[in-house]
Amino acid sequence: MTDVDPAEPMVGLTPRAARLALAIEDSGRGAIPLRELWGLWDSADPSSAGRPERRAALARALGELNSVGLIRVSKTSDRIALPHLPTRVTVPRNASRVTAAAVARSVAWRPELSWVLQARLTLGQVTRLKSVNTWLRDHGKEPDVLPLRERSLAIFSHEKELDKLMQTGVFGPGRLTLDLLRTFRTHPPLPSVRVGRGPVLLVIENDNTFSSIRAALGADPGPVGHLAWGAGGAFEASILSCRELDGISRIRYYGDLDVDGLRIPRNAAATAVDEGMPEVLPADSLYRRLLATKDEQANQPRVPTDQAVSLTCWFRDPGLALGIIDLLGRGVRIPQEALNATLLRADRSWIHDL
Repeated sequence: MTDVDPAEPMVGLTPRAARLALAIEDSGRGAIPLRELWGLWDSADPSSAGRPERRAALARALGELNSVGLIRVSKTSDRIALPHLPTRVTVPRNASRVTAAAVARSVAWRPELSWVLQARLTLGQVTRLKSVNTWLRDHGKEPDVLPLRERSLAIFSHEKELDKLMQTGVFGPGRLTLDLLRTFRTHPPLPSVRVGRGPVLLVIENDNTFSSIRAALGADPGPVGHLAWGAGGAFEASILSCRELDGISRIRYYGDLDVDGLRIPRNAAATAVDEGMPEVLPADSLYRRLLATKDEQANQPRVPTDQAVSLTCWFRDPGLALGIIDLLGRGVRIPQEALNATLLRADRSWIHDL
């Protein structure tokens, strides 16, 4: 949650109560018992921790939120000490939007943010946009362009706030843009080693299998020029770093036979198409050998057929795709470590099938 200590107090609320209001909204809960309220209060007002007035401060903040309609307190109370506290609070539907609209009307918005007055926003969004408004006022003409998390820290005093805000409706045409905030998304580097002179980049999901395949490639890596560690889900972003590798015209991927192991390369493949890069295709020969190990781990969630089809749509071999769809439908997975170093060395024909 972003620290909130606005120059202009939130309409009808002290800064402490405003921070608690955002904590409650960020929790996404419609009803919150007192034991969880204490945790939210600690994040909203950490300075009160351990102080005798902590209980009284929470009571005052809850009273403020109740008076402006952001919460409703229960009729039952915790009476172990004074002041008494409600045993739970509920969050009325649309209460945040009503208060957010009032807060928005109290702000002198920059021209770039004039759309805020017409938008249906939450209290948290308006509060965060107030920080953007202040930054535009004080630094809007500066020429520097910073990476996303550096810019987020400059605006919100928290490096990950923009990541979260980009997933909401405040970003888009006519609203916030990366250009307006003079920032850009970076893509993480792809850890890779040169193993040969071939045109293939072979990406491996997990580090142990990366080590085994590197050893199996040995002095004759066939068409493989670069071997990379995808680092699990990181590959969905680090795919863009593949453009920095010399002599690569084919990208092959090998990972676990489970939902995440298939989702990651499928999404990376879509990014590669969008960016005009070489196709990301499955290392079919490795997947066939992995499927043949029968080293299945059961008790996984059964994957509906339509979802399994979507996860395997990037496979070129229909028979292989059907085998994986069956695997997922039965609620089992096979980790790529099942195709271990001994098996990889015993039959190296997979290298030349890439």
